[in-house]
This record gives sequence, structure tokens and C-alpha cells, in this order.
Amino acid sequence: MTMTLPRLLILDDLFGRVVPDGRNADRENLCAHFLWRDVTGDTAASASRQKVLKPIADAVFHRAQFPLESPIGTVVENDLVSAMNMVRSGWHMDAYQAGNATPTLPWSMVLLDLCFYTGEVTEESQKRAPGMPEGRQGDDDPRGYFGLKLLAEISRELPDLPVVILSTKPRGDVSLEFSRQGALGFISRDDPNGADILREMLWQHGLLSDPSGEVVGSSIPVLMALREARRAASHRGSLLIRGERGTGKELLAAYAQRVCTSDRANRPFVTVNSAVLRTELFASELFGIEPRTASGVDGKIGLVEAADGGDLFLDEIADMPPEVQAAILRVLQNKQITRVGARQPRAVDVRFISATNADLENDPRGFRADLLDRLRLGGTLWLPPLRERVTDIPVLVERFVREAEAQRPGTLHREITAEALDRLRTYDWLGNVRELRTCLFDAVNRFPDVEHLVPGHLRLKEGAVSVAAKPPVVESWDALLSVPSIEKESIDLDGWFAVQSALRFDAREVTRWSCRLGELQQAQAWLLARYLLAALEATKRRTPEHPEGVLQIHPAVRLMTGDATLTASRAADVIKRLLGPLEGELWGDLREALGIALRLRPRSPRAAAMRS
Repeated sequence: MTMTLPRLLILDDLFGRVVPDGRNADRENLCAHFLWRDVTGDTAASASRQKVLKPIADAVFHRAQFPLESPIGTVVENDLVSAMNMVRSGWHMDAYQAGNATPTLPWSMVLLDLCFYTGEVTEESQKRAPGMPEGRQGDDDPRGYFGLKLLAEISRELPDLPVVILSTKPRGDVSLEFSRQGALGFISRDDPNGADILREMLWQHGLLSDPSGEVVGSSIPVLMALREARRAASHRGSLLIRGERGTGKELLAAYAQRVCTSDRANRPFVTVNSAVLRTELFASELFGIEPRTASGVDGKIGLVEAADGGDLFLDEIADMPPEVQAAILRVLQNKQITRVGARQPRAVDVRFISATNADLENDPRGFRADLLDRLRLGGTLWLPPLRERVTDIPVLVERFVREAEAQRPGTLHREITAEALDRLRTYDWLGNVRELRTCLFDAVNRFPDVEHLVPGHLRLKEGAVSVAAKPPVVESWDALLSVPSIEKESIDLDGWFAVQSALRFDAREVTRWSCRLGELQQAQAWLLARYLLAALEATKRRTPEHPEGVLQIHPAVRLMTGDATLTASRAADVIKRLLGPLEGELWGDLREALGIALRLRPRSPRAAAMRS
């Protein structure tokens, strides 16, 4: 398959400028040094004579100043607005990728210069670097670097976007400040090993797709899950993968095994379904049987020993019987197993990767807390449900339809219509990627002689259309806000009546109402909290295992806002803004919703320190 290169955004005054004759020799030299392919699409990119044979990334350059082209006499100013618009253009990609079967990757990383020179372009400055100004006092002062202002704005608005400083300025002058503002590292532009350093930073921090194509998707939630798996590859700690059924947890586990260091990537990867480890047979299955020559009993290698030197994947550990849990805990503690019938233990070197779709911390079956702590010692990977990665649906559909056609000889190659994609995007996939695959295989098998996949070929459960597909119809605020689980005593009734009477207030009472602004703000916060609580109740996912319903913050916020393009991360941000001021007073579903939002979008260390 064709390798998709990472996309880098380089914000730099020198390399982003448009020069009079079209060629930007400084940019060409930088691309040659770092092995980038210039895909900016501007005059400088098309006029470049530098060809990198084996690029490690695609680079998009932006000056972050106005104007982009600056002949002699032009005054150049820093432009925070245009820079942030450029950053957003490669990040909030849901809208224009909706119908694209091969979507472009979002920015894998932003490389940010520190010093941006401003002022007038003179004949002297033109000789030094075409289009560059003389510079003003303060441009070169570390305390006022424009690059740090840009970094602060990116970190505030897009905290998940990885940013690395790329500069010739001394690292020590800004090391503390760029760390505070959320940058992940510093690369000296003149470092002869710059390309290798960047490769390593991309591997650790960049948002990269799976080069093997096994984990399908380029949505930000999926790329973040892949990044966490790569980060975990540097150690031997056990990993826990969490996600709903059908999200592809085993594929992510296999990815985590593949991206280990090269000597380990070729080691065993053994999969175990925890539910099949019956109590009476688990010891021989897991640990094997010692051969007995005298009695003629053949030996057997257990699953743990088969994974020695590699990884053992325990799927759906919530189904693991208590006796098996205790045995696994002993292996994790002692790094040894004892075959059935053996007298002496054997040392094993196994990394455990486990997965679950259950809330183990509150599981009524009582999963062992000490085992859970051991299984997630090396980290927890969160795999998003399909409804939180809707932009991946077109490429998943393409993959599964072609797989289904290949398995049925004589089946026609079909086009997937926009109407079919729209239907699939607005369906609430409770079974996630697995259910989508089953749906498409069913359509291909039932209609082998058609050349177009249309909505009528798709067998979807009635009533399972996602709430994102239809804005809420609210007959009255009273009906919406009447949630049985809310106790009147928990609401600030004085504030409530303040809002009611404020709606009818007389302009002559401004002075009196100005003294009650605090009450109005508190009452408004609780009104929005009640609205959110109603949306959470309306969008709960009810299953036979959870008849009371499972809380879903993403569909709930979509229902509140009527915004079908709202991403899961932005939904979590909405929850944090709504409920954060009320955190100490929340209960029940509201408290749980805030907890889910904070797990998805943790507070920055600085914000957490301020709250504490």
C-alpha cells in the first residue's frame, strides 16, 4: 500500500514568505536538510528546484505575518489571526472531509519558529534575505517572542495538537516558557542530525496513521490512540485497552505489538478470549502440562509460555473467572508459571495487553482491583466509538465493500453513492466498526449484481438513527427541563426566580438588578446544567446488559446544540465549560458526565494547579 506521509505545518517568517522571483532558496535548503516534500502550493513551492527523493514528511509553510509578499518599502507585521486560521484549517477537518473516501491527514505536528522579524523592508534587508524586514527592537527579545504568543494560543484552543519549537535561538532562553505553554520539544534548525531528531519526535508525539493499514482511520481520536500505543512501546509495562464492543481493540493491541522495538516486533503475539478460560481447565490452557514419560502423558505448552518474549492479549477481561484473575495476578507479580504436573516454576518474559468494554471499577461482578492496577501499569489506551470518528466512515466503507466483493467471485465492483454514505454517517453504530462491516458484507452478498450501493441495500435497525442526524424538537422549555431525577432542593430557587422576574424587569430597576448579577449567573449555570441532564437522559444507550442506560456525552451535546459536526473532543470541552463552575455541587449523571469529559480532555497542568 502507498505510505501516507505525515503533514507538518511550519510557521516561520523566513520560510513562509513569498519572494519576488518566486524561488525561496532558504525554504529549499531547509526541506533538503530535514527531508521534507514542500506541498504548500504557493509560488515558492512550484518554483522549487529541490527534489527530495525519500521524504519523511509533507511540509506546508506559512509566514504568520502580513503581507505574505513584501517588496521594498512594505511594512511587515505579525498576524496572529491568519496564523491561527491556518492552524485550524488542518485540524477541524470534519466538514470538508465528510464525503472524501481518502481523507487528508490532519496536521501531524506544528513546527514553530520563535523570532518573527517585523518592520519595513529596506534595500539593505532585501539584500540579506529577499522580502524580510529590518526588524524592530524587541523582536529578538526572548520575553516577547511572537512564536511564544502563537504557542500559547494554539495550546489554549487546540491542546491536542502537537507543537515543537524549530529555531536557531538558544534553547535555554525559552526552555521553561515553552514547556509551560505546552510545546513537546525543541529542534535546533542547524542541527546536522535534525532529520533523525524530527523522526523520533514524530514517532513519540506526532499524529500518524497505521502504515500497515490494519487500523483504519485518520480521525483525530484514532490518531491519538495510535500515538499512545507508540509511546507505550518504549517500555514493558502491561497495557489496558478500553472501548466499546466492536471498536477494534484487538487491532490496536496488534499495532502496539508491531510498533515495539525491532527485536521485539518479531516476537510472539498470542490472543486469549478470557471468556473461554473455564475454571476447571484454565491452568492447563494458560500454563501448559508437564510431560510424564513414565505414564505416557504428552506435554503441552500453555498460552503464557507460547507468548514468552512477546505479548499476550487478554480480550474482554471482565469475563475472566475469579480463579483465573488470581492466577494471572501471580504471573504478573512473580514473572513465573508452573505447568500442571511440574514441580519447578519457569521464568517468563511476557507483556500483558488486555482489553475490556466494561466499567471494571464499578463492575458488579467484582473484578480484582489489584489485578486491574497491574494490567494498566504501563498505561491505558482509549479507543473511540465509531460515532466519535464519523470522518473515518467513508474509508472504512471502501475497505469493507472491497473485502466483501473479493470474497464473492463474480460480484460486480460497485460505486458507493453519497446517499448511502450519508445514511451510514447518521446511523448510531452501537456495534461500532464490527457492525458496519457486517452491514456492508450483508449488502454485497444480497445484491451481487448491482453497480451502485444505495440506501435501499442497507439493512439498519429502525429507530437507530443518530441524534446528530436530527436536531431536537422541543415543544416547551418546561417539558425539556422537567427531569424526574432532579430534586428542587438542589436548585438555587432564588436564582431561578431571579431569572424569571429578570425576563420581565423594568429598565428603572437596573441598579437593583446589578446587585444580583451573581445570582443570575448561578441560575443560568443551573438552567444549562438541567438542559444537559435532559439531553444525557435522552441519549443514554440502553442494552440488555445495561437496561438503565449508559451515559454518552457526545450525542448529548450534539442534541443540545443541534450541531451534527461536533467532534467528541469539542463536546467534552462544552461539558467542562458548562459543569466546571458547578463541580463541587454536582451529583449523579452530571458528575459522571464531567468525569467522562475530563478523561477525554484532561485539564492542563496549569489549570489543574490553579483549581487546587
